[in-house]
Amino acid sequence: MKQEERNISAAFYIPFAYLYSVRLRSITKLLSWLLLYILPTAFYSSMGYTGDAWSFALQYTLVLIATFTLYETGYIFNDTLAIRREEHPSLRLTEDQTAYFFAHRWTILATRLFIAAACLGILSTVHHTSYIVHLSLSLVIMLVLFALYNRWRNRYNVFLYVWLVFSRFVPFMCLAGHGAFDYILLFVSYPLLIGLERFSMPSYRWGLMGKLIPDEPSKARFRAAYYCLALVILVPYCLCSGRTLYPLTPIAILAVYRILRLLNNKSI
Repeated sequence: MKQEERNISAAFYIPFAYLYSVRLRSITKLLSWLLLYILPTAFYSSMGYTGDAWSFALQYTLVLIATFTLYETGYIFNDTLAIRREEHPSLRLTEDQTAYFFAHRWTILATRLFIAAACLGILSTVHHTSYIVHLSLSLVIMLVLFALYNRWRNRYNVFLYVWLVFSRFVPFMCLAGHGAFDYILLFVSYPLLIGLERFSMPSYRWGLMGKLIPDEPSKARFRAAYYCLALVILVPYCLCSGRTLYPLTPIAILAVYRILRLLNNKSI
């Protein structure tokens, strides 16, 4: 195999390597991923955490590795097995890389399960049993949702997609106690947006979303409008209910990010 193909073969085993090598493929997209995923999960999971910053950073990192090691497994099975049930699949791997997966899939799966289990094992030394049970359950639910999504290959699986995306955000909330409003803000920060966008894809094209986002350029406008509208709704709600505006920080940052991206696209 060529060097690039060998690197992707190694990425079948190494956490985050498959995400970057196959799904993102550029520093720009990696930075966007950090902003859209790491920012809200780190911010909202830290709310209510009573330990020191270094302890939180270590525990967050372990949850991140466990979560995305398993979520990447869903990506891998999507790119190798699920696409066989699609009429017009998105081919992200070469024939040699796909053949490598089928020759080593049980080793790949076992390696990734071991990494996730090791992270949970380390976390169990500093957390009580109920925490580990809740975290493990959230990871199992995430895997079940990805398995259903990979199996359910038709235009109706778009209804499952938003919950699949949200499932990779939820495990971090086990780091501390959180109320329902914290989960709502986490949901609004990104999963709801990408879930709505999914309805506009040519393969699905459901109702209103197909009109709001008829093509790729219109996505920038929709994303900026989404975060602005979210703030228009959430700021008055927080003020009227006596809540601080601090929890809206990630959404405000993402609103600025999307507005700048929109302005930059218009200037090109």
